[in-house]
Amino acid sequence: MKSSNGFTLVEVIVTLVVVAIIIAVGIPGLSSIMANNRAIANSNDLVTALSFSRNEAVKRGMRVSTCAKSSAAQGNLTCSENNNDWPNGWFAFVNSDGNTAAEPLRSWPAPPGDFTIDGPAAVSFNSSGAIEGGSATLTIAYSHCTGQQNRTITISTTGHTSITKVSCT
Repeated sequence: MKSSNGFTLVEVIVTLVVVAIIIAVGIPGLSSIMANNRAIANSNDLVTALSFSRNEAVKRGMRVSTCAKSSAAQGNLTCSENNNDWPNGWFAFVNSDGNTAAEPLRSWPAPPGDFTIDGPAAVSFNSSGAIEGGSATLTIAYSHCTGQQNRTITISTTGHTSITKVSCT
């Protein structure tokens, strides 16, 4: 009896079919996981900025704000008047006179992804860490959303932030 090394044509074809099925089933799930991770990262970045502003307001004993950038240009630290400009990025600044970013503290770049953020164009915290003007809500909505990838960030009157998953519409 003669022994042979290698695979038969049938074995190779069966292996390729199994690999193709695994890839076909796995790719849609992987893209959904990546989109969900992007949603988590973007909302966490925004909550980090808001928490940073609140902490700085308490530490400095004065008003500190986080606002949407008016454009995504690098180095731009101008607050937007439009409440839909949050995808351009945002920055925190000491807000001693009401709305001028005289002393920028930290800037966050435009996050990746195709999304909108609806809410106030700026959020300000007073020296006790409370939000000025009552509570605020920022809603992050993704254009190619599946499942519960959208997020709502709620800032209570005391300055506490929370993130809630929202179903796609």
